[in-house]
Amino acid sequence: MATIKKQGFIFYFYPMKIWRVFLAALLFSIGCTSPKTKLQVPNVNWTEMDEPPLYPDCPKNNTKENWNCFAEILQNKLNKKFASNRISVADLDTIYVTLKVDTIGQLSIMGYSNTKLGSIPPLIFSSVEGVVASLPKFQPAFKTNLEIPVEVHWTLPVAISE
Repeated sequence: MATIKKQGFIFYFYPMKIWRVFLAALLFSIGCTSPKTKLQVPNVNWTEMDEPPLYPDCPKNNTKENWNCFAEILQNKLNKKFASNRISVADLDTIYVTLKVDTIGQLSIMGYSNTKLGSIPPLIFSSVEGVVASLPKFQPAFKTNLEIPVEVHWTLPVAISE
């Protein structure tokens, strides 16, 4: 044991206490710099196992019937719109419309696809957008295990002329 006299006080110097403080500081610094485990974020994307969005004017007891009913209603409304605007494209019979139902049930168009998109008159796009905008809101899709609403995207074929 060593003694140190400083300004009238005597401090006892214990070498073992310094090693304990040094060891504690070393372990503390290692603990603070080690990588932390990250919490895994749950999958909030809609899958086939989750509750799909439901169209209010169609049967709700069977999901497949609801989707088919919605597709028929949309096609019938588009046919009426095309007939009233006298739209017909001889070499084009189908375009594919990518639709989205968001977390509040609002239906919107995400895009179109077809090999001949450049030859489609803009009136067809505006007609499809007008019909989609006039449809009522869906019941949004829900993530089954989390019970939170999620967005759903799907592509629907739309016949232009028969």
